[in-house]
Amino acid sequence: MSDPSLPREVAEVCAAFLALADEAEPGLVEGLYLHGSLGFGEWYAGRSDIDHVAVLSRPPAEAASVLEDVHRRLVADLPAPSFDGFHLTWAGLRDGPVAVGEVPCTQGGLFHPAERLDVHPVTWHELAGHGLRVRGPALADVALWSDHAALRRYTHENLTSYWAAELEQLARFPQELARGELVAWFVLGPARLHHLLVRDVLTSKDGAGAHVVSWFGERWRPVVAEALGWRGSGTLPGALEGEGLAREVLALATLVVEDGRRHGA
Repeated sequence: MSDPSLPREVAEVCAAFLALADEAEPGLVEGLYLHGSLGFGEWYAGRSDIDHVAVLSRPPAEAASVLEDVHRRLVADLPAPSFDGFHLTWAGLRDGPVAVGEVPCTQGGLFHPAERLDVHPVTWHELAGHGLRVRGPALADVALWSDHAALRRYTHENLTSYWAAELEQLARFPQELARGELVAWFVLGPARLHHLLVRDVLTSKDGAGAHVVSWFGERWRPVVAEALGWRGSGTLPGALEGEGLAREVLALATLVVEDGRRHGA
């Protein structure tokens, strides 16, 4: 039974995906679960994506061509919100991201026959702690891989590699950091990882905003308010603007990354 709390547009996309998959190959998709912001009760129409994991009855590589056609038809009918995720078997959920390897993935409307997009420890732990069921047994009854030490190692590596490199790149083009989507991305993205490293538990993007102010102080509340304001309404509140906003975003993101690096895995 699907979770009744799903937003209308989320339920619509999930139902369309399952109908197309069942039409293409009955019995192929045995489970469909959602994670990410939805699992924390956060959904902002026009800005949130649908993060999903689909569980198949046969090896994903063998079903790649069928899945590609299903997702092509889904995007043609419902291009938004973006239906991002990957496909595996029940054994893959049990064995974890390293064992799963490359599987069919979809992100931003593009299908990849063999990739590792979102195939990492965060997804498994979000499913275990905050996952939503659309089809299949309750997640509490599913054998799910879990390794908290691996989650911390992955988080620390992500913070010190991906995010550090992103900040180096954007430091050369600071004007970009006054755009709403980048304000939210760079203020709240690293903060989620920092929250895990210092508080030892996953949080949402909204939760990451509250964490930044709590951990680093009221001095950062204005720039966090800009990020949360854009996330909630699609519009920057405007208390900070232009170069001033960009400087604050870069300063906060740099602080969060550097402090997270010191906390280690």
